Amino acid sequence: MRPPRPVRGLSIVRRLPSGGAGFLTLERVLARNLYRDGRRSPAYRFEVVHRRGVDAVAILPFYFHPPGRLMIVCKVGFRPGLYTRSRLHPPVRDRRDYTSVVEAVAGSLEPGDRGEAGISARARAELLEETGMKPLPAGTVGLGSGFFPSHGQSTEKVHLRAFRVDPLRAVAPAGDGSVNEADAGTLAIDAETILVMCRLGLIEDPKLEIGVTRLMRAIGRRRTQSDHF
Repeated sequence: MRPPRPVRGLSIVRRLPSGGAGFLTLERVLARNLYRDGRRSPAYRFEVVHRRGVDAVAILPFYFHPPGRLMIVCKVGFRPGLYTRSRLHPPVRDRRDYTSVVEAVAGSLEPGDRGEAGISARARAELLEETGMKPLPAGTVGLGSGFFPSHGQSTEKVHLRAFRVDPLRAVAPAGDGSVNEADAGTLAIDAETILVMCRLGLIEDPKLEIGVTRLMRAIGRRRTQSDHF
């Protein structure tokens, strides 16, 4: 739909202190578990990452392509963190160099985004910012509760929102001013194909796999109840 700017690699200009200002905060503590019978565990250390707005939202923009194929608008672009995996010598060698990845449209919540209404408002803002699209009237589909992508290392919960869109009405996305969002593009993929790509490792974003699975079930239920889109 909108091709990304091709990236061939990454050049580190300089390394910044890990404790500096940013969107993420790393907390290292020594703690004990407190039990209901009054006892305490031995002291142990744990580390956890907090996001500035605590949580995030993932958006499933969708439309139907005749004869009724469910299409999902995805984001495609460069994620520098994934590109650096090769320097870490992972236990299984990656099959690609991660100069481009397909993922869900998503964004971090801001501290002022409160409640379900605040999350939905942020989802609409991120949808417009990243794709140039707006939800169609009465085109919102509930996808259930959020999920934790990393129970052991992060307090972040990802909330899901699905909006029906008309890609022909898309405008040029404003972006958030960052390099990699400006370089990113959009891609519409058939929902069934997305799930196959996830199983094959061609897409490695749990937000997409969980969101598409739930969306297909929700739309199937609506069609069974004769509530056509």
